[in-house]
Amino acid sequence: MNRIVAFAGALVLVGAWAAAAGADEAKAPIRASMLLSVLSPISESRDAAFDRAMKESGPPARRPDGEVQPDGSIRYGSVTITVRNPCPPGIHYEPPSLPGRVRK
Repeated sequence: MNRIVAFAGALVLVGAWAAAAGADEAKAPIRASMLLSVLSPISESRDAAFDRAMKESGPPARRPDGEVQPDGSIRYGSVTITVRNPCPPGIHYEPPSLPGRVRK
């Protein structure tokens, strides 16, 4: 019987504490702006970001002229440009005229 009385007393104390804690939470309304400010990532201010960007070194300078590769393509930084001629040297291919058309 003592166990039941002790358990009931503990339940009453926990219930009273929970009610007091609930009443305390009810005093402060939760607004959407408060929830968003808690969940949003912390970002540095504009001035701090500008100062940090000014102190960092910029990207390396690019060479204005391209670098010719052994296969004839030209490399500009990380971009490679390849120009290919579909005709073999010395031979110029002209497509045949359509049937029934007069060649001028």
